[in-house]
Order: sequence, then C-alpha cells, then structure tokens
Amino acid sequence: MKSRSAKYVVRKPLLEGLKTRFQAEERSEGNILYVRVKSENYLETAKYLKEQGFRRLITISAVDWIDKGVYEVYFLVYNSEDNLYAKVATETPRDAATLPSLSTLWENAELHEREAWEMFGITFDGNNMLKPLFLEDPPRIPPFRKEFDWREEVKKEYGLTWPEY
Repeated sequence: MKSRSAKYVVRKPLLEGLKTRFQAEERSEGNILYVRVKSENYLETAKYLKEQGFRRLITISAVDWIDKGVYEVYFLVYNSEDNLYAKVATETPRDAATLPSLSTLWENAELHEREAWEMFGITFDGNNMLKPLFLEDPPRIPPFRKEFDWREEVKKEYGLTWPEY
C-alpha cells in the first residue's frame, strides 16, 4: 500500500500531463481530480487517464446549461492503485450535441452514453447501442432537457391536468 505522500507524487506528473498534453484546466481536492477539457480533447484525455491507471469508469452524465446553450458532459473514473478519482468535463453545443464514445476504452460506457442520449439527446459517435432504454415512446424533447415540460407531456399523452394553486 502506498503512503499518503506517494499519492501526491503520483498526482503532480498526472496533472502536468493533463495540462501540457490537453490544455486541461484542473484542480484537486483530497483524492479527487477535477478536469475540464475542450471537446476535441475529450477522448484523448480519457485514453491518457486509462493509461495512467484509471481502469474503472463509474459514470457518464450531463448537465443542461440552457442559458449558455451547451451541455456539460462529464465522466468519472477511478484508479484503485492510488485511490484516486478523476472527473473530466467538457462542453458540447445543445443544438449539435455530439462527442466520441468512450466505449472503446470502457465497455460499460455504452450504457451510460445510451442513457445520456435518450434523456438529453446527446450523440456519442461510435456507440452502437444508442436506442431507447427507459422510454417506450420517447417524447419530442428529451426529458432531461431544461425546456421539457413534463406537465404538458402528461396532459398530451394521458389527458391529465394539474390543479391550479
């Protein structure tokens, strides 16, 4: 088992690599690295982290920043040898939300990307599983987008209305 100080020795070259190779913005808190990259560096950053021992993909998800006109797409990975987590975020335009799939690196990425595709409408190039997962009859607007009005959807689909308060 590595000592606590060894973790900081491992982290510094990792951070320097992220900055120099991918022009990443980064910060760390405890054993968590927060990394922000341009969308064109998303896949290469993931490959680099996997090479650095981040072998476990925990999740891929998104945040809809409607006022900025972008989605923030992020993935969270874990390096068990160093007990280190990394959250990598990027932005993609809401009107053309496309990123490369991470499924060539981590097989479980397919399912996480499938959910983000269905709920936000984000396409992951290279993921062949992009088909409905939860929704039998998907609404016109993906349900996790900020402009989705679930009350209107329920009214349209089921004829139910909500009381005025």
